[in-house]
Amino acid sequence: MNFAPTLTIGILAASLYAAECNVTHAEGHSSADISQGYLATALYLFEGSYLDMSNMDKRDPAVVNVSCTDTAWVYRSELDSTMIVIVSEKAVKVARVPYTDDPNAYSDSLYSVHYDDVFKDEFKRLQKAGVYKGTEEQADSLVANAFEKCRVFYSKAFGYGGCEYNPPDVRRRKNGGKDIDQADMPLALAAIVADLNRLLDTLNACPEFKFQVEADTSTTDTTQTPDTTQVTPPQGLSKVASGLSFLKIKPRHYHIGNVLKGTSYKVFSTNGQLLEQGIFTGNVFVAPTIPVILQVNGKETLFLK
Repeated sequence: MNFAPTLTIGILAASLYAAECNVTHAEGHSSADISQGYLATALYLFEGSYLDMSNMDKRDPAVVNVSCTDTAWVYRSELDSTMIVIVSEKAVKVARVPYTDDPNAYSDSLYSVHYDDVFKDEFKRLQKAGVYKGTEEQADSLVANAFEKCRVFYSKAFGYGGCEYNPPDVRRRKNGGKDIDQADMPLALAAIVADLNRLLDTLNACPEFKFQVEADTSTTDTTQTPDTTQVTPPQGLSKVASGLSFLKIKPRHYHIGNVLKGTSYKVFSTNGQLLEQGIFTGNVFVAPTIPVILQVNGKETLFLK
């Protein structure tokens, strides 16, 4: 049986995010056990209930999609930042990604928030955003039914970790590829999320990435009048040229890590012309155009493109 999920994130996207987060992975290494990956629970949608991914930006509250793709959203649960939500058109998955290499930390019984809690919370948000096409009652019923089927696999230590509802492998093997109101637990207690291991490893190693997207209107104060100051663009400037870090959320929108509210900034064009200046009131920066050079606190610079 092929236990790898149908959701695939390109190595490039995961590698880019890892670089922006200043995490270096040894080739072929994961902090999780290589034979199991990160313990996850998966709810595969029936064919008539596929999610409308075009509405994911309407989710409340808005979140940063660390997968860097439009077809799969990966972000932390509001209930517990060690729980990672993975949403694609055909499936919603939740993986426990604690900020440690200790294998004991993957036990669901150590936490107050469990897999079923996150699914209940997430489907309400997806339904309200129009991602899940159905009523709130239908969303609740779907999750309740899925976990009723998963109950046979429940364990005190791992909760529902490893359970897959309406799994594609079971459908292919037993039901000619058609939807099936059934749960399965491949590889005993582990549902592999192997295609996402590098990305989840990055989140494991970067506990500071717990943020939510802030409203653009509260991001920066640009009321100050730009002066004629110019800066010489650094030669060979990399994406992260200082202790700062950034994550591109969407075109011209960036989450700036390690920056404090009240910190001053200036924005320069690549030819050194000052475009705007102001004070950070949040961590999300909206560039007036791209590419630009963002100078923070008069010394540290980021090249945003």
